[in-house]
Amino acid sequence: MDNAALKEKFFEKYHGEELQNCIQCGTCSGSCPLAPYMDYGPRQLFQLAREGDMEEILKANTMWLCVSCYNCTVKCPRDIVITDHMYTLKKIALQEGIQAPTTKLPALYKSFMGSVERYGKITDISVMNRYAFRQPMDVMGNAFLALKLARRKRLEYKVHPVKNLAGFKKVMKKARELEKTS
Repeated sequence: MDNAALKEKFFEKYHGEELQNCIQCGTCSGSCPLAPYMDYGPRQLFQLAREGDMEEILKANTMWLCVSCYNCTVKCPRDIVITDHMYTLKKIALQEGIQAPTTKLPALYKSFMGSVERYGKITDISVMNRYAFRQPMDVMGNAFLALKLARRKRLEYKVHPVKNLAGFKKVMKKARELEKTS
């Protein structure tokens, strides 16, 4: 998909027009603990979006490094929910088949989403298992930490789904259907 179509998808389908309210103050980038490691800080990323350089944005590591700490969202003087836009950019990148700079970040993202879709929430053991299948060597590197957490009873082995899992899955199904039509 070309830049114009990607920009239209982001701004119209996913409510990116909120970014038109951005005053480019840099508070988001200044408050982001991972901004120094990003290809573009949130402020730069949103300026690129406004300019329509969506392919450049989707190839960047920025949205994949966002840990949803909400520092940027809480401090934004224009009340822009920046973390929502980061999720949207991840989603568009995956839909377009654009690879992240590293395979680990999308694998972790898919592991989180798989846990949410199956149990209605994120559980440590579910995410770890899903991630282990996608990145087995990473898991081996963290085996010592997992054992340490298990010894201290910090890992919950039994997954308890949300109370109304069937209702949650209906909501997720409806959201996917609405997403296809909008």
